[in-house]
Amino acid sequence: MIADLEARARDLAERSRALRDRIARAHATQRSPDGVVTATVAPNGSLRHIEFSPAAEGCSPARLGEVVMDTVRRAQEQAARQAVAVVEPQFGGAAAMGFLVGSVPASVEGAKAEAVPEGDDLPLPRSLRAPDDEPGSAPS
Repeated sequence: MIADLEARARDLAERSRALRDRIARAHATQRSPDGVVTATVAPNGSLRHIEFSPAAEGCSPARLGEVVMDTVRRAQEQAARQAVAVVEPQFGGAAAMGFLVGSVPASVEGAKAEAVPEGDDLPLPRSLRAPDDEPGSAPS
């Protein structure tokens, strides 16, 4: 009985780590349709990197602000959808899944942004780390 519970706990811990690792890769990069702005967000939607092309100099501050916000929103939406796709097989239909799906930003109608291939993985936010899985610690 105890051995069975321990085995189930180990399995759950391993599945949780795998799920967390897949969510960590859900960061996304989007480029504005005109190529002026490229934004990268973390799995939680926070802005991690932004770049402006030389064409940004020709944009008014108001227009550049609009392009930045639209591009960041699209990257956030992409990262959130990736996270939902990772979690849904495990928690589909659960209240937690409803919360996660509800956090996906609605698409901004109209312009289309271009997805940019991902580079190096970003560090996992502390809120997504297991207590025994701090950076530098070896897996159990």
